[in-house]
Amino acid sequence: MRPQKKPAASEEPNRLDQIYYVAAKIFCDKGYDATSMSDIADAVGITKAGIYHYVKSKQDLLFAIMNFGMDRLETHVITPARAVADAEQRLRAIIRNHALLIISGSAPEGYSPLTVLNDEIAGLTPAHRRRVLQRKRVYLDLMRDTLRQLKSEGKLKEVDATVAAFSMFGMLLWLSRWYRPDGKLTGADVANEIEKIALGGLLRPQARLARN
Repeated sequence: MRPQKKPAASEEPNRLDQIYYVAAKIFCDKGYDATSMSDIADAVGITKAGIYHYVKSKQDLLFAIMNFGMDRLETHVITPARAVADAEQRLRAIIRNHALLIISGSAPEGYSPLTVLNDEIAGLTPAHRRRVLQRKRVYLDLMRDTLRQLKSEGKLKEVDATVAAFSMFGMLLWLSRWYRPDGKLTGADVANEIEKIALGGLLRPQARLARN
């Protein structure tokens, strides 16, 4: 058998991203337990030894995918939102940026590393699970604190902030299950619709009218 050529350093980030997206889709389709490293290697187009050049084990790969998803959330959603002082504008930024992140990261068949964050948390080691849950808690606190600020300003409907925060995450994460890049609506159209639905359910009419 021909030895596999070692990838150039410049190729490794792209290859890693490809492995994460491909593995995330297979985990979503087949389930983590039913997926083998050979399945992932075949789908990526490299040998199983090539996969092990990047990750030590399937559990480490799952943890890496979840961290990759959380890194993207932090860069594209959490950090920009923290820079917005106005709670309503912050909520809009969170919902829209999260939706666009999933849309931009979806393959033609759907799914992204963000989907795995909820679906396969049980596959992690206890130590890895704690680390991922801590990172998710930071995001939950940002959303919940934003809703509580809106409530103190009289802009939030009579809803529980914790229930509302989890509901928003559920709606956003489910997007990767049904969104298709070749669908009737553009990604921006879909993000707009999700923003309207979410804010319509959360904000009092006068708050939405003041914004429009």
